[in-house]
Amino acid sequence: MELHQLRYFIAAAETLSVTRAAARCGVAQPSLSQQIARLEASLGARVFDRLGRGIALTDAGRALLPRARRILAEVRDAEANVQREADEGAGGAAALSLGAIPTVAPYVLPGALKALRAGHRGCELMIRESFTQDLVALVLENQLDCAITSTPIDDDRLDVQALAHEELVVAMPATHAFAKRGQINWADLRSEPVVTLDDMHCLGRQIEGFCSARSSASRIVCRTTQLATIFELVALGVGVSIVPEMAARHHGTRRWRYARLSQHKPIRQIAMVWRSDRERPRLSRRLAEIVKDGLGANGPSNAS
Repeated sequence: MELHQLRYFIAAAETLSVTRAAARCGVAQPSLSQQIARLEASLGARVFDRLGRGIALTDAGRALLPRARRILAEVRDAEANVQREADEGAGGAAALSLGAIPTVAPYVLPGALKALRAGHRGCELMIRESFTQDLVALVLENQLDCAITSTPIDDDRLDVQALAHEELVVAMPATHAFAKRGQINWADLRSEPVVTLDDMHCLGRQIEGFCSARSSASRIVCRTTQLATIFELVALGVGVSIVPEMAARHHGTRRWRYARLSQHKPIRQIAMVWRSDRERPRLSRRLAEIVKDGLGANGPSNAS
């Protein structure tokens, strides 16, 4: 059963004439008759009785007519509205499966997703928090539409859009000798016990790289998978740590302080990744704009 066969059938049912139906549809009469015959073959039933110069609907034809009209009405509605509904998130079309790394998700996603849902109230969200390598694999397997990570992402199968650059700062106990400084040097860290993220985090590996490049290898007293654990241990005086500025703003408290590094500031880049051979869902493009605007508007805060 094909759409043009249903159009020919409706025209013939409404005119009760193959000749007039062919004229309405702008096709030759033999062509229209042939397509109606094919429709009948696919249904396994005659839809018209042929009565000399005229035709009449059979019981099967009368049963098919309202269905054919509904089908074509749905097709016309789809042609007129599917792109608009996809853009507006109507008709169940607005859905997004999103990944984010743990050192970004709690600080960026709540506000960004709130703004996204305010503009797309019907949208459905599926969120996965995991490490960069896991999120990249899920994007490549089409289990996620996109993911928010930090760079570098070296895979030709992915498109990477930079959203923001973020400074990393030094967290220390409120009672630390450096607590009242606005800035410290890399050399100041050499004698300090350090609490850091496990290198399963891309941020943990990045921080190790920054320290190695500045020849400020320190005594690591704890590796953890959670930034929240780092802040609690810093507050207890177990050690100092290098943390993302967005986390520093979020966890601001009197129990610890933050300072910037005066030279060779460690910076990480926040990005969104997609499969390069897939169309980027509109919701993911909008979310990228929201995150980029939000991080740009917040900007670096003053270390305390």
